[in-house]
Amino acid sequence: MKRILSIFALLGLGAMALSTNASWKIFEEKYHIQKDSKIGAATCQNCHIGKKGGRLNPYGKDIQAIMKSEGTKKMTVEFLTKVEGLDSLKDGQTNIAKIKADKNPGQAE
Repeated sequence: MKRILSIFALLGLGAMALSTNASWKIFEEKYHIQKDSKIGAATCQNCHIGKKGGRLNPYGKDIQAIMKSEGTKKMTVEFLTKVEGLDSLKDGQTNIAKIKADKNPGQAE
């Protein structure tokens, strides 16, 4: 029984990693992120608190709320567009303003 649970846990982690990677690719392509930029170096931390995913930061939670309202767990360019005008950190700057300034939209600097 432990072996079966371990297999399912590993499969679940693998699926999470693939979905995070796919979401990053969509973000990277939409905003033409360069790997040597601040946002490019942050990769997953643009939406997550940790370097490898996990808990969401405020920007990630805003995206998640839209995905939930649409009834999907798959990231799309449209969802990113919908959160551009929001100020996820409540610091007076919209998410798109931060992205254009090469600042992480989900973490205070």
